[in-house]
Amino acid sequence: MSKNIAKRGKKALKINKIVPIILCSIQLITSIELIIALKRLNLLQLWQLFLVTFILFALEALNIYKLIISKTARRAVKVALAIVSIILTIITSFGFRYVNQTVSFIENITGTHNETQTYKVLVLKTARYDNIEQLNQQHVGFLSSNPNIENTKKTLKNKINYKDTDYSELGTLIAGISDYKVSAIVLADSYLEFLEENNQEFIETTKVIYEFEVRIDSEKDIKRVNVATDPFILYISGSDSRIGLNDTARSDVNILAVVNPQKAKILLVSIPRDYYVQLHETTGIKDKLTHAGIYGTAMSKNTVQDLLGIDINYTLKVGFSTVINVVDAVGGIDIYSDKDFTAWTNNECKFTKGTQHVDSKCALAFSRERYSYETGDRHRGENQQQVITKLVEKFSEPHYLINYPKILSTAEGSFETDLSYDEITDFARYQLAELKSWHVESISLDGTGSMLPTYSMGNQKLYVMIPDQATIDAAKAKITDYLK
Repeated sequence: MSKNIAKRGKKALKINKIVPIILCSIQLITSIELIIALKRLNLLQLWQLFLVTFILFALEALNIYKLIISKTARRAVKVALAIVSIILTIITSFGFRYVNQTVSFIENITGTHNETQTYKVLVLKTARYDNIEQLNQQHVGFLSSNPNIENTKKTLKNKINYKDTDYSELGTLIAGISDYKVSAIVLADSYLEFLEENNQEFIETTKVIYEFEVRIDSEKDIKRVNVATDPFILYISGSDSRIGLNDTARSDVNILAVVNPQKAKILLVSIPRDYYVQLHETTGIKDKLTHAGIYGTAMSKNTVQDLLGIDINYTLKVGFSTVINVVDAVGGIDIYSDKDFTAWTNNECKFTKGTQHVDSKCALAFSRERYSYETGDRHRGENQQQVITKLVEKFSEPHYLINYPKILSTAEGSFETDLSYDEITDFARYQLAELKSWHVESISLDGTGSMLPTYSMGNQKLYVMIPDQATIDAAKAKITDYLK
């Protein structure tokens, strides 16, 4: 009997020694992981990082001494410190998860992102061609207006040896295959989406026998500044790509964010997608701004620079359809509608005049609506600005930190920027140190609707917006003021 009691006593003594060692070891590991993650995130000043390190290791040293080394510490003290150790382990574990996920997210959206343009080779359904090899030595038609035409031809040449024929606009290219002047034509995905909406007969009489990608080199001319203290302009391009952000597509959202960190002010300038502008380094017929995105984000950025006579420092490409899903992660947003209407893109979303709470589905419909408004595309830009502003306000609310990992997970793959990792963290660190209240102002460019031919789609007349020079001049003045 006494032997059993002695055995149990020894076993309890072992447990009393092993448990504190395990607790302190786990706490030490999670603390080190958190400190390393905080260093990578680069948000804390050096003295703040040292302070966090000192506090964590001081608590660890106290626990080791009282729980493991000290023989005089009372049982109640050891129990209390064991509880503290468990709580600290939980806090540092969650802290590591939050910080590490932030680091991963920023790393994924920054750096070099080469865009690709997807092309399809089409033949008539009645033709004898079923695969790309059968087009060897045959005539293939291309759009000469495509700024990436040489890369497109070269990429296809790596597959087959063909004879190329250039057409100046989309209508003559389609006529070329319909009249059997060429055996096949090559079109970017964006053009096919346009034809699906406007020329169903062509879609029904042709078939795709091959598709390939052409890489578009990323913009090299990045005008970097010290974003923590100096004013800068960020061009936000909202892609409507059905494939992913790397694929070029029409830019449905075109917003300039003019940021002045010293004054804690942001000016949002919305440019209508149908603005009739001269695409950068093209001559002749103008085009809708949205079509610039077909040729890459750099084309959109440079075209906006030409329009406003400004230097854009950075770009942010956004998959608007996917980023809008973040609305659900923050529990929806409150938007204001200035009229009653049913959304054209989703008739389940019915809006009434006034403020209402919406989920991601109706936030997206609200952002895309233009047919219900007299000012059409301009009003759509204002709605998009409102949704972005409401999301920023939500992210500023402390209690949404609980949903922080879910928000980042939802937004993954929805952003790409040429801001560097260090620039983003420097900006965030400065703002955390200053804790300024930001003022956001929104303006829109305006114009008059018309039906005109476009550079990308040729002689077929499309709806465009003729720019109102007065609103352009007013925007230039505002931008200049914010950059002071």
